[in-house]
Amino acid sequence: MDNVQGVIELKTMQAWVVKEYGKPEDLVFDQIPVPPLEQSGPDAADTLVKVEAAALNFADEIVIAGHYQDRIEPPFIPGNELAGTVVETSAGSRFKPGDRVACQVRSGAFAEYCAVASNRLMAIGDLDAAAAAALPVSYTTAHVALFQKGNLQAGQTVLIHAASGGLGVAATQLARSAGARIIATAGTEEKRQIALKNGADHIVDYRQPDWYKEVKSLAPQGVDIVVDPVGGATSEQSLRLLAWQGKLLICGFAGGDVPALKGNYMLVKSASVHGVYWSFDRDPDEVGAIQQELVELCAQGKIRPLIRDIYPMDEVVAAMKALRSRGTVGKVVLRW
Repeated sequence: MDNVQGVIELKTMQAWVVKEYGKPEDLVFDQIPVPPLEQSGPDAADTLVKVEAAALNFADEIVIAGHYQDRIEPPFIPGNELAGTVVETSAGSRFKPGDRVACQVRSGAFAEYCAVASNRLMAIGDLDAAAAAALPVSYTTAHVALFQKGNLQAGQTVLIHAASGGLGVAATQLARSAGARIIATAGTEEKRQIALKNGADHIVDYRQPDWYKEVKSLAPQGVDIVVDPVGGATSEQSLRLLAWQGKLLICGFAGGDVPALKGNYMLVKSASVHGVYWSFDRDPDEVGAIQQELVELCAQGKIRPLIRDIYPMDEVVAAMKALRSRGTVGKVVLRW
């Protein structure tokens, strides 16, 4: 191959493959060709990364079922969050073999190797691969939610739902770094204590039917921002808890239901609801800058991904079941 650095001898690799849409149990752990590098073009996959760690997201199961808005036709390798080491590059890559990197990709993370466009990659230096793999999705989403959508200011009150999950942990740490007061919700005592240790000022059990009354007692004038990855009734109650000109940030529907939000609550409080959805393809410069900033904050110890549950890559089905059961905290990571 012309203009290729660090050509690897291995021609095949192990990978999880979606051969047809279905459940995680339908995934096939297969031996397939290592993805080839592309030589040119603005989005050319010019960098081959040996995957050291990949992180799970609730969206992975939706993608495997064929229900995600960005539908990928089988066969494909699932997984969109990875960290590892560059082993091969083609002309135009910003990196060289030996560089350690992390990124968010459309698919392909659950494999030994992944070919990536180098403009998507974050340089991670000596950062632990598991921590680096936990940054691209949850922390970017939390950053976009709090600062781009929420315009968070020091002294404001933020209500963060599912605060011991990947997004909740990230949002709590970033809100704390900005000087916010944080009310965190979680469904078990263990998870509430994790949220407290992670920087929350107050913790609330959102599985209690009157949880919103406890939040109201903690913030009688309302909360300025709600970070909500849960959806359903949780979103509907959160809208009532907003302060004057408060913002409800919709980050997902982990609870399974899309909320039916009442416009009158927005009207009388001059409040707003924002969908939090970012795309590297739509705004590569801004997203790239945010992600490199997150790497630096992590290297400085100002943010720290919570990783308790680590599975071998060949146990991806068990890892997805654990994530679905809500028995996990922080990010669930797969390692080779």
